[in-house]
Amino acid sequence: NKSLRKNGIIPINMYGLGDSISLQVNEDILYKTLKEVGYTTPLKISIGGKEETYTLVRNISIHPVTDKVIHVDFLRVDLDKPIEAQVPILLINQEDAPGIRGGAGVVTQGVYEVTVLAKPLEIPSELTADCSVLEDLEMYLYSKDLDLPEGAELISDEDAQIAWIQPPRVQVTEEEMAATTEGLEEAEEGDEESQDGDASEENTEEDTST
Repeated sequence: NKSLRKNGIIPINMYGLGDSISLQVNEDILYKTLKEVGYTTPLKISIGGKEETYTLVRNISIHPVTDKVIHVDFLRVDLDKPIEAQVPILLINQEDAPGIRGGAGVVTQGVYEVTVLAKPLEIPSELTADCSVLEDLEMYLYSKDLDLPEGAELISDEDAQIAWIQPPRVQVTEEEMAATTEGLEEAEEGDEESQDGDASEENTEEDTST
């Protein structure tokens, strides 16, 4: 496999609906194809220029050092049968969310993809979540709020929180920190003086009783 990759050839595997087949493809062609289809668009693979099979990208192996693709798995699919697929979520209209006005917070995304069940040609390339409905810190966008195309069914948890407004973090300035430290020091000095005063009173009482 190393020698193949040095020559710009990437090994791939095609499985499902029959025997598993190991194939090889030009690196440049593979990169271009993966960029176009992602994980949700059916890809037609031709073997020897004759047999054509519809597939979906199922796994992409990346080299831990070079970040280059070293292997790809493709799953054969039947265009007439529904299949589960991971679909990415894209947030839109974040700047129009009423809840962020006046610096009240920022739109935060918690879920980046959901699983849907659909026929291969009906799988959406992405799903959008409209953040303009987030009016305050108490509101959330859930998976069930996503607008799925006809023929697609949500498999993921419908109550998964996709987006919400996160209140800003409280930042303490150097001046505030210095003032807080000074206040603590004064409080400690006051406690010490109070303790010294109590000790003096106790000594005075002892001398008087003697």
